[in-house]
Amino acid sequence: MDQEQQVQEVTNLRGELEKQRAKHGKAVDLPQKKVEDLAKEKISLVEKNKFLQEKNKKMTKDHKDEVERLSKMRADADVQLVRSMQQIKDLAAERDLQELADLKTAVQAVVDMVDPIEGGEAGGKSLVERLREAPQKITGFLSETSRQYAAHVLGLVTSYWPGANSTPLGDGLSAKCSDEKFAKYLDEAKPVADKIV
Repeated sequence: MDQEQQVQEVTNLRGELEKQRAKHGKAVDLPQKKVEDLAKEKISLVEKNKFLQEKNKKMTKDHKDEVERLSKMRADADVQLVRSMQQIKDLAAERDLQELADLKTAVQAVVDMVDPIEGGEAGGKSLVERLREAPQKITGFLSETSRQYAAHVLGLVTSYWPGANSTPLGDGLSAKCSDEKFAKYLDEAKPVADKIV
């Protein structure tokens, strides 16, 4: 083989090698580029992950601070509510005590008027017992007062007509007198009754 053929063969082999390199180089370059792109993407994702973790920490801290603030507000509101409820209860109790004291004073005045204490003692009876007896005492007082006024009027009539018989008056209205006539007599007697009383 001569030298020229050898040079030609080496040149051919070199061309073939370059083709193979170009062919396989692209195949090698493609994964290499992909690896480089993935490395860049990884760096970007790591940075993004770091940013998100920091953001999450900040949000968690902010949330925790807000929860603590709201918990404190709720605790303060609960304390204020308890204080307010106690104040309302105290005011209601104070008002009730005042009403009770006023009621006792009013009841004492009525009972003393209806059933006056003789000798400074109530006979060992409580105010409530004396109040329970008050309606009977009032009824008795009204009956006695009515009796006294009727006797007074009959006494006045007798003083003007000494011979008049007042016994039939105890039986009530005369059978000969109608209700209309009696109502008329009452109207005529009212001005005189006002002068007597």
